[in-house]
Amino acid sequence: MLRGSAAAIVVATFLAASAFGATAIRGRNATRKADSSAVPVASPSASQPEVKPVAPVKLAAIDSSAKAAPSVAPAAPIAPNIPAGESILLDGITASRTDGVVTVSFDIPMIRTRIPDKFERFVRSTLPQIYGAAIDSSLAKLPIGSIAQQGNLVTELPSRGIRIPIAPAWEVRVLPVIRPGLEGPIVVKYRTMVCGAAQTECGVR
Repeated sequence: MLRGSAAAIVVATFLAASAFGATAIRGRNATRKADSSAVPVASPSASQPEVKPVAPVKLAAIDSSAKAAPSVAPAAPIAPNIPAGESILLDGITASRTDGVVTVSFDIPMIRTRIPDKFERFVRSTLPQIYGAAIDSSLAKLPIGSIAQQGNLVTELPSRGIRIPIAPAWEVRVLPVIRPGLEGPIVVKYRTMVCGAAQTECGVR
């Protein structure tokens, strides 16, 4: 019995030692697995260089006031006071207005003329009916005869025009209109408009 008990004790001791060793081995394996799982894995993007954000470029504000303002033509100091279309002045004399151009027709015996002084008197009497009292002071400043003396009535003035200053850099332009007569060209109309003194043709064709 003693020998049998001793043998049982030896066997039990061996089994206990084997179980303890297996437990220790499993513990070491688990520790290694935990350590290996704790090692950080490099991200694919970690190898790429760091891209720094670029600060936005501020564009200088455009000062609208620095732009050149569009040029605006100054308004004429006077304008025709008759309506657009045809108007009756007096004694069969008519005035036809198209925009700023007025054509005065007087192809009537005793009024149509080729005499410069007679034409000047006619212009002085009819222009105030077209432009009103604003033209009176300008005509009063012109000496009598100064209109007739600006050029030949039937050869020069129909293309060049008579100039009547009304303000600095402004004038009323009067262009006689002629037709053939029994004794040569005769003035039967005139066209008038307000234009800048520097303009040669004054927009009339």
